[in-house]
Amino acid sequence: MAAESSATSAAPADERLAYRGPVQRLLTRPEIGGLVGAGAIWIFFWSVSDVFGTTAGANNYLDVATSLGIMAIAVALLMIGGEFDLSSGAMTGATGMLVVLLVKDTGELGGLGLPLTIAIPITFLFAMGVGWVNGTLVEKTGLPSFIVTLGTFFVLRGGKLGFSKLFVDKVIVEGLDDAPDYDFWSNIFGSVWIRNDHIWDSFLGGRDVVFGVLATLGVAALAVGLMELSMVRRAQGDRPSMNSGMILLVIGLAAAAAGLVALTATDGTAANWIWSIVMAAGVLVSVVGYCTWRFEPSSGSAGGLSMGDGIGRRIGIGLGLVVVGTVLGVAMDSSNESVLGLLLTVQGLRAILFGGCVIVGVLMLLSAARDSEDSPVTRFATTALAGVSVAVVGFVIQAEAASRKYRAEFFAWMMAAAVVLLVVAVVRMRFDQRRQPDGEADRMGTLVSIIGIVLIVMAVATKLLWATTSELEQSRALITYRISILYFFAFAAVATWLLMRTKFGSWAFAVGGNKDASRQVGVPAARTKTQLFMTVSGASWLVGTLIAFRLNSVQANVGDGLEFFYIIAAVVGGNLLTGGYGSAAGAAIGALIMAMSFQGIPFAGWNSDWRFLFVGVILLLAVMVNNYVRGKAEKSR
Repeated sequence: MAAESSATSAAPADERLAYRGPVQRLLTRPEIGGLVGAGAIWIFFWSVSDVFGTTAGANNYLDVATSLGIMAIAVALLMIGGEFDLSSGAMTGATGMLVVLLVKDTGELGGLGLPLTIAIPITFLFAMGVGWVNGTLVEKTGLPSFIVTLGTFFVLRGGKLGFSKLFVDKVIVEGLDDAPDYDFWSNIFGSVWIRNDHIWDSFLGGRDVVFGVLATLGVAALAVGLMELSMVRRAQGDRPSMNSGMILLVIGLAAAAAGLVALTATDGTAANWIWSIVMAAGVLVSVVGYCTWRFEPSSGSAGGLSMGDGIGRRIGIGLGLVVVGTVLGVAMDSSNESVLGLLLTVQGLRAILFGGCVIVGVLMLLSAARDSEDSPVTRFATTALAGVSVAVVGFVIQAEAASRKYRAEFFAWMMAAAVVLLVVAVVRMRFDQRRQPDGEADRMGTLVSIIGIVLIVMAVATKLLWATTSELEQSRALITYRISILYFFAFAAVATWLLMRTKFGSWAFAVGGNKDASRQVGVPAARTKTQLFMTVSGASWLVGTLIAFRLNSVQANVGDGLEFFYIIAAVVGGNLLTGGYGSAAGAAIGALIMAMSFQGIPFAGWNSDWRFLFVGVILLLAVMVNNYVRGKAEKSR
């Protein structure tokens, strides 16, 4: 019995039960690659365009993302189920055209003169019927969905052109606003939020004060949530006095907030130096104070520096690239627009060399830090070195930049990133990291993290939806948000909930991964796939109706060819073409990436003919990044 007990205790634990920290769990999400890509695309176009980073720019790319995003989410659900729908684009135009034809006045081959209260449900039933036919044909005939829906695409495309010419003798049908109940339904499908009419100057201190408070609280809550998810809690009786810890926390947060606000408001090098130190010191004090009160100090030996397994080589190369990039950034003229050839200017070459060397160098330092888990000192030194490198590069950019957005806003972001790296280095050095689950800490950490994300979203929404009097005096641009943006976010939230929290979502993943195996365990594969086809058709009905109410008319070619953009957006968001893996939120992010690309190119003053080349490059990069992230996540399990 003793031998049996010894053997049992020596047996390795099941790797499926191994604890994974929040970062490892985040890397397993399919949309993480798209999220990183969206941030990179936004920063890129923000840096080359004065309009892109403004509220007017956000209004433009959000408007483009709505219809594309709603359809990309529905197509992603179907792709997760292992199928495609090439008729999705044509269906948007068909449903929009049908609702207009149904409400037109009767006459010689005219419409039926129905009220929208009847026409809209009829159009919805038509869309559901097409989706049911697609799903049923795929299941009953065994034909690939590519072939079945390609046939449906040609039927819908031909029907749109044929019926529009037959009934109105034109390739466009119009007159939706002639319906007697148009005003009621326009509030549902055509409402517009006019930002210029919503002024927020004094209530609760003004819009910008509320934005700053919400953003600060959100970032703080997110940081606390991640720490609760990552580190070992102290036993209740072992915690130091709560008052001392909270005093340090409050003092540190106040100093950090003051430093960050001052950084975005000042434009002088000396002031930036001072407020950067204040911000960094405040954040470090607050975080260390909170961690000292809440978490166990590190119990392992710090050891010495370890440069094995190529870590030293990566540190040297990474640091060298940062130095080379910084030297090039200082030596080359940032204002020289002389053309070197192939549309490349000296200014552009400087940006490529400077940015490329620095980004690759910092990533190599972080990679070396990640692989130094067995040497806490090496991990601390390398992470801190990466933070210092980011700070130095930030000061170089601040000193060389002519635009205020680089000297103040971008500089503040760089300093914030540097401080985050320094905080991570200190916390991981001084406090124990969690290696086993803790139900109470996980629940609290998840809840606080969600609250932080919600607060940050509220802060951004406050900035986008309300204007100030001074802002309108500086810019008279009319900014409007259509209700389609609300449908986009709501559709993404509902689809994500369906996939992650319902039996139907589990069935979709199962039939996409292996239909035969899913049937053997009781999954209604045929019904699930048919429902997914009907979901795509339902989304097409929604988009077609939104288009009809927005334009008051629909052309026969609306939607034709857009099905490939829906698939591209889904793939960019981390959904696999082979099925069984993906995310609705990822598809929404993919649509946002494509919208930012389409709008960012003209905002930057580039020739729009290059936009398809840009989309192709994004698609290839997204697939490679998603495969890389997924591979790393699987190895870390």
